Amino acid sequence: MKTSKTLWYSLLFVALVLFLLGLNSGQYLYNFLAIIISFIVYKYGYSDLFREYDEKQRAKRETYEKIYHALREGKKKEENK
Repeated sequence: MKTSKTLWYSLLFVALVLFLLGLNSGQYLYNFLAIIISFIVYKYGYSDLFREYDEKQRAKRETYEKIYHALREGKKKEENK
């Protein structure tokens, strides 16, 4: 897992360097390569890089949905009285 994250972070760093090199030199080839590398990282490396963050966000979202539904049910019961 650690080596996988290191690989994806290093590819992102290479994409960043290529992007900045393309901006400074005016060569569109560097920017094109940076975009391709970024899409590869997004498609194949996203789950390795952001798994913990996505799990935390999913847990928060489920908690908020439970609270929202509980409040809605309580409000409906008050209106029916």
